[in-house]
Amino acid sequence: MPRLITLLLVAGLWAACERPAERRGERDFAAKVLTGVLAYPRSSVVGVSVGPDAAQATFSAPAPLQEVATWYRQMLRLNGWDLQSDAVMADGTLSIFAQLDKRPLWITLKPSDGGAGTTYTLIGAELPRDTTTAQRSGSSMSSKRIQRR
Repeated sequence: MPRLITLLLVAGLWAACERPAERRGERDFAAKVLTGVLAYPRSSVVGVSVGPDAAQATFSAPAPLQEVATWYRQMLRLNGWDLQSDAVMADGTLSIFAQLDKRPLWITLKPSDGGAGTTYTLIGAELPRDTTTAQRSGSSMSSKRIQRR
């Protein structure tokens, strides 16, 4: 009987554990779309989630919201990001939107629940390639010439 209980306990723990190999693709994609984006010093990762073309990383920092926001404004500019928007929402959440070339980055910051500090999210996206500037193949251009004749 103790053997059966041990087996059930191990099976239950195994089923409850996160399987790192299954989430590796998600982590790789999040790292790709958030490449070059810094986390505020002494931040802790709260969670990471991904969709088909975007990734979100949520962090907790021990510093006050305004200190984290000021740091992001400075670091983004120093690293070549163009700040497009910086607004305070009605609930006190601060929202920053920046771009590096055509790469978008959204940062939302809010005071941590139940204490000092800031919780913030970084959201990056992978935009579809611009098909209007794609080079045409020679066969495509040849067929257009043939059609005009």
